[in-house]
Amino acid sequence: MPVDYSVKAPVLYGVGAIKLLGERAKGFGATKVMLVCDPNLSADIYDKAIDSVKTAGLDYVLFKGTKPDAPMEVIDECGELALKEKVDCMVGIGGGSSLDTAKAASILLSHPGPIKQYVLAQPIQMSVNVPIILLPTTAGTGSECTKVAIVNRTDLNMKWSVFVTLALAIIDPELTLSMPQSVTANTGMDALAHAIEGVTSNNPNPLSHACGLDAIRKICRYLPKAYHNGADLAARVQMSEAAHLAGLAFDDPLTHIGRATADGMSINLHTPHGLGCALALPEVCALCGPAVPELMREIAEAMELPLRGDETGEELGKLTSEHVRAMMRERNIPAIKALGFPREIMAEIAKETETSHLSSFCPEKVTHERALAFAYAVYDNYQ
Repeated sequence: MPVDYSVKAPVLYGVGAIKLLGERAKGFGATKVMLVCDPNLSADIYDKAIDSVKTAGLDYVLFKGTKPDAPMEVIDECGELALKEKVDCMVGIGGGSSLDTAKAASILLSHPGPIKQYVLAQPIQMSVNVPIILLPTTAGTGSECTKVAIVNRTDLNMKWSVFVTLALAIIDPELTLSMPQSVTANTGMDALAHAIEGVTSNNPNPLSHACGLDAIRKICRYLPKAYHNGADLAARVQMSEAAHLAGLAFDDPLTHIGRATADGMSINLHTPHGLGCALALPEVCALCGPAVPELMREIAEAMELPLRGDETGEELGKLTSEHVRAMMRERNIPAIKALGFPREIMAEIAKETETSHLSSFCPEKVTHERALAFAYAVYDNYQ
């Protein structure tokens, strides 16, 4: 069956790339940029971004009000300020939520608010009239190279999406050096989840397959190094590459049951997105082993697991899921029970799993029973 795929944004990659932010924005015809930033960024990153913009002779306005999960109210606030300031370029700097805020707020420069009318259960493509430049400061979401902006529809207690066109991704691994250990763990496992779900999606393509397997290989090799020594620039470079490749791996195929369940955790437990993806990932592997055994063999090989060569799909699912759990324990990623949540909450989380459009991309049909069993397995099988 024919499939469409493409790279959604040109990429400027390398240590020190942030210094070219202003020059590249000016090249798009910008005169005044909005810097949409995570409020917890290190002062050094703010300074580098502002210095680059000012050196290029551009005016700027700073929006530091982003929040986790990109609430629609924050996006409306950001869009209103951008309109008031007459900015002609949107620059997102930070983790996935900050990048999503910049993407979604860009829509409001050419379409009347509020943003919620464009963020629907089935995502739609929206045109924007300003260039969007994104600089990730974590190595997890891959949002800098994907069309999707994930927005918290707080009025419905749902996380839905909208699609936009990007002008440029600037990936500078130096920006990830200040990540705390826990964020390094969560975002690294987030990228691993994206890569595995992209490879096992029922809507695959050659680009996603190749990028996903390479991302898995890099994460399994270099996440331990980045976690134990955050100043290891070589490991940070590899993790930045891995997160970018993982974003390419899922952008067109999309993620599936694990990501849908993670969204349910984010909504009901208010846990970080990367943590939710990590917690769901072992059960993704267990489900996909029997469903797509040849793909899971490639994933196990990318993880560099010892294999006999004649493993069944169930065995491959068990091997990979156990390896993921070991990675999680080594990174001190807590179980849901350890966070103080009762098992019964998983029934609420399963509702998001069942109804999310992402679940339709799972290699196994996600019924009510499967969604519920999957959610309880997430709770029970990692303690």
